[in-house]
Amino acid sequence: MDTANAPVPESHDELIEQLRQYLSSITSTELGPDDDYFTLGLVSSLRALEIVTYIEGSHDVVVEVEDLDLDNFRTAARVAGFIRRKRGEQLRATDGASP
Repeated sequence: MDTANAPVPESHDELIEQLRQYLSSITSTELGPDDDYFTLGLVSSLRALEIVTYIEGSHDVVVEVEDLDLDNFRTAARVAGFIRRKRGEQLRATDGASP
């Protein structure tokens, strides 16, 4: 699935779904928004770098060295929260993520 040219999601749930689809495609596994693909053994360190590159290129954020905490990237929901924090967007409790 080519999500690199996908429209920028407007809601937090849309962002999670876009990320879930991307992560499912690169792992060849149907993932849920909270499935930890590292714990499941679906992502190697090389694939993790590919995910970071995708996030930077597709979501207009810069991932700094200090951002490279595995907890930011374990699930589609966590990646969505990370992207929104990097963009300076305020997360609401109804978004399913904490600020």
